[in-house]
Amino acid sequence: MYLQSLLLVWLVLIALVILFVQVAMKRVESPTKVMVRVLRSRRKRYIEGAVFLVALATMMQVYMILKVAIPQIVPFYADPMLADLDSALFGQDPWRITHAIFGPAATRFLDWFYVTPCLIVTATMTLWACFAKDRAFSRRSVLAITMCWFIIGNWAALSLSSAGPIYMDHFYGDARFADLLAVLPPDLTATQTQAYLLENFSAPGFGKGISAMPSMHNALYLLLLWMVYDRFGNGWQLWLAIAFEATVFVASVHLGWHYALDAVVAAMLVAPIWYVAGRVESWRLPRLALPLGNRLGNRPASAPSVSP
Repeated sequence: MYLQSLLLVWLVLIALVILFVQVAMKRVESPTKVMVRVLRSRRKRYIEGAVFLVALATMMQVYMILKVAIPQIVPFYADPMLADLDSALFGQDPWRITHAIFGPAATRFLDWFYVTPCLIVTATMTLWACFAKDRAFSRRSVLAITMCWFIIGNWAALSLSSAGPIYMDHFYGDARFADLLAVLPPDLTATQTQAYLLENFSAPGFGKGISAMPSMHNALYLLLLWMVYDRFGNGWQLWLAIAFEATVFVASVHLGWHYALDAVVAAMLVAPIWYVAGRVESWRLPRLALPLGNRLGNRPASAPSVSP
């Protein structure tokens, strides 16, 4: 909770900095006063966005608790099947293809990319979803993010309980990915994080839990594609988001976190989630029928009849 609170503080500070930069770029005489006026005029939007932000942070806690519990409820079983399907689909284990194309320098770049840019994009995506000017888009996006966490990150992960290629030897006694373990330098952030997760297996806490299928990394950035397409159509923003997600996909396989199918299944689930979120957001509660007296408005009531 402390780490989540700290993250919330940073997200709010980032949002304020972005707003200040936007105001400052207009070269007004008193940016601070303009910021105060903007915050006051948009207070409904920012209050709703702040509620969304706190709700997402709270739901993230629930998601992490459930993620840690997955192998206790359904022990890992799907890795051999997923590895075989991956190999059949690509003609060999996909990580061998990426390592044949990308050398050690690219491996270190992908290791860095999977952490720093992903954190920045996730924070930006969250702020955009919560505080977007189009409040219908904001509500749809926040709902879709929440659905991705629980439907993809918990329920689908529970149904296809798996640890990932890097843990195949530990949980199954299968050395199929021993060559991958050998080729990844021990000082990579990914390697150190994988060791940390294994040491703290089943221990509750922020950022803990082992689950491969489906890939939440890929799911979130696939959702980002739908969000960007909804706002910008087939513009350069969409192609930039596609390039980002493609890099995340390669990194997730290259570093042993996921099978290629983890992203494929995520893509199959994200599309209907975005559609359903849009349908739910468009729902309008039926208006309640007003009492008879209210419907009459200011019409004077007729005098009661008196029996002779």
